[in-house]
Amino acid sequence: MSEKTMRGVYFSGETKEVVIKDYPIPQIGPAQALVKVECSLISAGTETFMIDSAAKDGRNLTNLGYQAVGSIVEKGPEVPYDVGTRVAVYGGPYVAHHEYLAVPRNLMVPLKPETVSEEAAFVGLGAISIHGLRAAKLEFGESCWVIGLGTIGQLTAQIAVNAGYQVIATDFDEKKIELAKKAGVDLAGHAKEIGADAIKSFLGQGVDAVVMTAGSSSESLVNETLKALRPGGRYIMVGVSPLNINREIMFQLESEVMVTRAGGPGRYDRQYELHGTDYPLQYVRWTEGRNMQEFIRLLEKGRISTKELITHRYHFEDAAKAYEMIQSGKEEYIGVILTY
Repeated sequence: MSEKTMRGVYFSGETKEVVIKDYPIPQIGPAQALVKVECSLISAGTETFMIDSAAKDGRNLTNLGYQAVGSIVEKGPEVPYDVGTRVAVYGGPYVAHHEYLAVPRNLMVPLKPETVSEEAAFVGLGAISIHGLRAAKLEFGESCWVIGLGTIGQLTAQIAVNAGYQVIATDFDEKKIELAKKAGVDLAGHAKEIGADAIKSFLGQGVDAVVMTAGSSSESLVNETLKALRPGGRYIMVGVSPLNINREIMFQLESEVMVTRAGGPGRYDRQYELHGTDYPLQYVRWTEGRNMQEFIRLLEKGRISTKELITHRYHFEDAAKAYEMIQSGKEEYIGVILTY
């Protein structure tokens, strides 16, 4: 099988376009499985950033994508799942919008037969959302403000509701706000109408944590939303925004600001990811892989839902049209699925 070729989605920094290229089917190591992809989910924010960066630098053939669902067709001896097992997978460079993937064992989660593949393809963004909430160190009954209701914001809000937190969610898009309301958040509304003062009035105090999932170029956004925190609260940056923090605000709050790194401990560690060396449960309760497992558990229990987050589907060979739609801004979208 390794002598055959497959197709993959790339961005060409030379021609400034998304292209489909043939590539050898990857060899697998002892702790990897070869996965034939059924569907993958575009992470619009991250992948747009990758495309813009590659276009600026002129880099050729940048891999796109990092979460998918497929079936194991070949496996190394250290992979605990059988050939034929359907798995949700996450984590570049091992996972991309390719027909076949060589995925390390710590970056895959087996799925139940009844689990819908397209819904499980959100596994990467689900792990990122879970890790963001863990970084907030919230306890039962505490409150969080989710800023930005794209895919990560929607998942963060759903997971926070199911964890028993008081959840406030804001965005500029009324349809996204309505989705958050359906998820059962305590307060949802337009970002221009719900700010620090409104949140303090609603809660009777400052919020315990802010989870920023939006991407923004605003120099003032972080400082304005920091004002919603209670003293000693935590501000978690999952999205991308300038961090020119006002010292006086931080002095009054004595709060913490943290930028999270993707899906949790283990991300970007070659020993953990490529070679499958897990962190001991005794010392690292929630790794990248265990956050993936928890997301799939919540999904399969029906405690969270991604079905209504899927707004567009494109065949793999039409990937360029999907990215054109995303970048044009002419259509509203949340989850964009590629089928194979």
